[in-house]
Amino acid sequence: MISTVVNKRRGRPSGPSNTRERILAAARKRFEQDGYAGTSLRSIAAQADVDHSLITYYFGSKEGLFRAVAELALSPARGFDIVSAKVAPEHLAPALLRSALSAWDRPGYRDGLARLFADALTSEAALRVLREYLHTEMVGRLTEHIGGSDAERRAATAATIFSGLFLTRYLLRLEPVASLSADDVVAQLAPALRSALTPHSPGATRASRR
Repeated sequence: MISTVVNKRRGRPSGPSNTRERILAAARKRFEQDGYAGTSLRSIAAQADVDHSLITYYFGSKEGLFRAVAELALSPARGFDIVSAKVAPEHLAPALLRSALSAWDRPGYRDGLARLFADALTSEAALRVLREYLHTEMVGRLTEHIGGSDAERRAATAATIFSGLFLTRYLLRLEPVASLSADDVVAQLAPALRSALTPHSPGATRASRR
């Protein structure tokens, strides 16, 4: 959890497991103080007093390190990467929704994501980290993937669909959303998500405004 108290001891790590824990502790502190966007792997390495290469060895990337800090087996951004690499663009919207619902229906994953949202509601530092993470890793990935002049706006719309679904179905348990089957959720939200993920030509945009 982002708000976990960090270990502030300095000095050389005594072994591999200690090294990994020192990196995680340093990452928590840097994310809390500098936000997700403002934190670099080198600043975490300096905080942990380890070589920069050890972070990529243990965690692969900053996003992978964040996933470990947040205790998420699969982050939203990583889930998008996996699905988009396997599915044709015309089937991406329902595939992403089914993948999200499948992950969220697993208690271990759902609880980890719920902790992130709960922390964000009670801590300004945690809110900043989650907001910057979602903007950088989720909206940023979607923007690059879908392309087009208005890609960032449409990516933000897609992110809103996913975050709103998680909030209403799993945190608030708002009916009838909480009791809908996965097929019903996909049927209801796939058209809106597909529209957000599909680049619109200037001519189509002008026509839609008439």
